[in-house]
Amino acid sequence: MGAVEDILEWSATKLSPWRQDALRRLASGGSIGSQDHDDLLNLIKDSVGFSLSPKPGAAIPLGKAHLSTATAGSPLQIKTIRNVENVNRLVPSAALTFAASGLTVIYGRNGSGKSGFVRIFRTACRTRFDNPAKLKVLSDVYGSSSGPQAAEIVIETGGSEVIVPWKAGGLASEALLQVAVFDSSAAQLYVDGGNQIQFLPFGLALPHKLNELCIALKGRLDGERKPITGQIGLTTIAFEMVTTTKAQAFYSGLSAKSTDTQIDEAAKFSEGDQTRLDELIRLLSATTASAADMTALSTWVQGLAQDCGSLVEALSDVKLEEHRTLKEHAIEARNAAGLDATALFSTEPLPGVGGETWRRLWLAARDYSIIDAYAGRDFPVVNTTDNVESCVLCHQPLSPAASERLGRFQTFVGGALATAADQAEETVSATLTVVPKLEAFASKDWPARLEQIRKRNGELADALSLFKQGAEARRTATIAALQGTEAAPSTLLPLVSPATTLAELAQLLSQEAAALASADENAQRAKLAAERAELADRKILAAGRDRLIKRRDLLKQDALYVAALAEVQTTGITKKANDLVDVHLTKIVIDRYETERKALDITHLKIRLARKSDQTKAAFQTTPGTTLTKLTSDILSEGEQRALALAAFLTEVAVTEGTGPIVIDDPVSSLDRDRGLKVAERIATEAQTRQVIVFTHDLIFFNDLCREADALGILPETIALFADAANAGKIDPAGVVWKGLNVNKRLARIRNDYAPVKKLHATSPTDYEVAIKNLYGRLRDTYERLVEECIFCDVVRRGVDRIETQKLRMVHLSDVLAIRFHEGMTKANTHSHDNPAADTVTVPDPADFEKDIASIEKLVADLKAESAMAEAKRPSMKPK
Repeated sequence: MGAVEDILEWSATKLSPWRQDALRRLASGGSIGSQDHDDLLNLIKDSVGFSLSPKPGAAIPLGKAHLSTATAGSPLQIKTIRNVENVNRLVPSAALTFAASGLTVIYGRNGSGKSGFVRIFRTACRTRFDNPAKLKVLSDVYGSSSGPQAAEIVIETGGSEVIVPWKAGGLASEALLQVAVFDSSAAQLYVDGGNQIQFLPFGLALPHKLNELCIALKGRLDGERKPITGQIGLTTIAFEMVTTTKAQAFYSGLSAKSTDTQIDEAAKFSEGDQTRLDELIRLLSATTASAADMTALSTWVQGLAQDCGSLVEALSDVKLEEHRTLKEHAIEARNAAGLDATALFSTEPLPGVGGETWRRLWLAARDYSIIDAYAGRDFPVVNTTDNVESCVLCHQPLSPAASERLGRFQTFVGGALATAADQAEETVSATLTVVPKLEAFASKDWPARLEQIRKRNGELADALSLFKQGAEARRTATIAALQGTEAAPSTLLPLVSPATTLAELAQLLSQEAAALASADENAQRAKLAAERAELADRKILAAGRDRLIKRRDLLKQDALYVAALAEVQTTGITKKANDLVDVHLTKIVIDRYETERKALDITHLKIRLARKSDQTKAAFQTTPGTTLTKLTSDILSEGEQRALALAAFLTEVAVTEGTGPIVIDDPVSSLDRDRGLKVAERIATEAQTRQVIVFTHDLIFFNDLCREADALGILPETIALFADAANAGKIDPAGVVWKGLNVNKRLARIRNDYAPVKKLHATSPTDYEVAIKNLYGRLRDTYERLVEECIFCDVVRRGVDRIETQKLRMVHLSDVLAIRFHEGMTKANTHSHDNPAADTVTVPDPADFEKDIASIEKLVADLKAESAMAEAKRPSMKPK
């Protein structure tokens, strides 16, 4: 099956309805928003049993139409980068304009400003980095400029021009993630890390996107579940000691499936049970005093261990901060109610209505009215058409105004803000009631018990004393926080629980007690003790029945979230994602990698790729082919590393969905001449299918790249950058330096420079003579370069340490063209060299110069035509 059919079959047969719906949304829109998250969460919750109102609509599964209509997004081209501010030494408002398609080559010497532009692209677009700090873009550290680093990147997408603002440290634009950037910082990551395919061919991306979605939904579900698990911890029931009674077994097994009937049966405790329990306590107390004391001490120590464990949680910094927040919320609510009262009762004869003092007065009046004055009647009692009532405070008959005022007071007290304030304060009061009372430490027998422990374990006794001090301090702080009397949050020492050591001591004491009482123990006594333990534990369950019900209800909710979380597990999706990549992409990537290595002549390196994906992306790891190191960079030379990195980068952009632009900085750094030519050829080829922007300081590579582009019919856009003492990133309006221009560009430059010279012939013959002499010198240079390019077809070039013998198939120079070359070169020499003052050589007028320009242009065209004819006659010499 193809990738699309494989995904459709997987969706229909292996995925739950909500996941099928999620795939549809991902396929239809590429990315989904918060409303989609809400919809999918509701589908998940509905599928596991949550009670939702209204119920979500039916899930819509993924269909072939969703995949067939999906696109990789609108094609994107970078038009310009402009309004650059405070980036390195770049001139204020620096700008570069790029060819909309094909190739743009930016040349500049070291320090000319190329890196400043590349750094903007690295932070704005898609690149490889191992440390975000390396993406930092600085201002001119030696200059006086200030303000944030900023720029505008103008792109064209979907037929529209879009301005993408860029700021250093800001979030990257999603649109610019289609642009891939390669520079020295990323090169070693490609060598040692391999490829991370960020935009997979569309169908293969869906499982990875589904994993990202599952991770996001899991975060939502975990956040909703957390308060429930916290409340479950607050519904625990403490038994006197851990035993195997039926009551404790029921409590341990309490689950979401436990019914009210089962809870009522387990917590049943009657008056007769209490009578029997009292009797059993008396019977079992009639044992040897030493055994009883030891057992009591063991029980006390065991209970203290449990108390210490629970106190660490109940008096923790987190709980203390929660209590402060609770009190702050109550104060804020009451203040809000007070503000409301101020607005409502601003015209009352007395101030303070709605305030704390007034509220206490109102509550006291209400209690007196309900209990004594008007028992059985709703408060406040006000006048009716039939009766005039009396004020509960002054006992005078209520006037109509007073009666109406009491009604407004009651409306305010029952209003939303006042009710919210009351509820918040009641919550604080309820919380105060459950603050641990430290009863074990406050009991009368605490000094004696501590001394008993000290005789057995002095270090434990000291630890208990410190724990008691810390617990008391934290309890005091907790009460102060809830009462609002805390002057300022204080630093409290952490509680170090001695629970484990206490439990060990309790077990030892229990064993000793058993040994002491062994002489009096018998089967009947054991039965009585078991019966007593069962009744005592059942009594505890009966007292905590409401807590059991609440715990069961919370466990029900938690079980639903556990089931929902199981729905967003990614294990199966990750496996399918990897399977799809292996079946439909791995071979393509590896084959493409080998193709790129072959194009750059590095197939002799024993470096290979192997898939190493994770939940959200497909990755391919380089393997150095040796057990001595895991890092390819430990083996290869600098030049080999750069070539291998380029091969990996080009592999990545080739298999990435779409044909987004690529930006390459100094691709031939550390490369030898032969491999530099191969890189130029490869980049020019890439420019046939996507926008390519290259920054380089290497003039020879610049010429090679432009020549390869010309050979493929691509007209490269070239830009020359330079720097002065003040700034970098300035554009030379004359273009690339003269020696970097080919024949055609030199002729265009000469024609451009000739335009103002022609006017001098009529206004200043002397200036004209100097200027025309300089142009003939440029013409002589062009004739010399013509020998390399057009006569010898670049077989031999000055400054290049190689001879391209295969191009001899195009070399041919007829006698006619040789004579024309000689005549043109001779005239250029004559008028560019120094001539005698006898005026034996006349200065060419504009018409003569224009003829000479046209002559060399015609010569270039004829030489190229002659070369093409020669090549056509020599098919056996054409490279295979």
